Amino acid sequence: MKNELFPNYKTIHRLILVMVALVLGLTTGLASVPVFAADEKNINKEKGNPVPENIGFMENPPRELKEKFPMCDAFLNVEWINKEKKIGYSNYEVIIKGKKTMMWALVTLNNEVPSYDWDVYQYKREGRLKEIFEMLKYGEDKGNIFVMTPTYNGKSVKIHQRSPNDDDSFADHRCTVCIPYPDKKRVWIAEGKSVKQFYSAAQRKELSDRIKDTLGRSVKNEWLESLWILDVNFDGKEDFVRRDSFVVTWSNRLYLGNRVYKDENVGFQYTFPPNGRTCYVKSLKYPLTTDGRNYYIANQCNLTELTSQ
Repeated sequence: MKNELFPNYKTIHRLILVMVALVLGLTTGLASVPVFAADEKNINKEKGNPVPENIGFMENPPRELKEKFPMCDAFLNVEWINKEKKIGYSNYEVIIKGKKTMMWALVTLNNEVPSYDWDVYQYKREGRLKEIFEMLKYGEDKGNIFVMTPTYNGKSVKIHQRSPNDDDSFADHRCTVCIPYPDKKRVWIAEGKSVKQFYSAAQRKELSDRIKDTLGRSVKNEWLESLWILDVNFDGKEDFVRRDSFVVTWSNRLYLGNRVYKDENVGFQYTFPPNGRTCYVKSLKYPLTTDGRNYYIANQCNLTELTSQ
């Protein structure tokens, strides 16, 4: 007969993980635990939930968000400090080198370099978050793309951006994670489902052959596996994106957008075969956003129109 007075092994295991995470968080500011413990995988499977758990995800996203952005599997919960400047705050978990790490960070959604990793743990530990939020809300930022320097009433602080690795993620690239803009009219696709996580070896080989058929050359497996799976032109066929790479289906063939630097005024020119449509992008990160009907590169190029028949 099961003894209800004592927790089972799995419960004890989860409690130990939480305690270790809290201790590390108090001592270093970065609380790390295994990415997906076996019991967490089982819980998600039993719930029928394909989205890995993350403390930063909205537990029950508003219906209007889910209906407007069906391509999003999860939404990051952001407390907006200054909606006009698109600056907010979030507490979430990020996977760094295979370990979940707790983050307390600012989120900024500008067109060229959106970011969710302005580290404010130091100010949280010092009990100064309210002060920092006031500076961001009423003051001005005298920093740059690497260091934020909010200044207000003669005071200023420096907020540094954590240097992310290419494989850092919210959910191990097992789902599409979106960050809604303050007005909820668009979302930033902050993370996508990767080919590595969702394609079998045979499917990856087939995809590689299809891309080779168009390019006339082979592509690296590392690049192929890192591609995110989306349908950017809403034709019901899978397309693939990765930072500045856009591989789009057109009449059952895959075409890679061509990127060429022009000058400092217009930035890069993208040309999308086979129709030859072009647009210009000035951006450092090439963030992908959507309003639910179209996808945009850095909110400057309408990727859906550029790649639709």
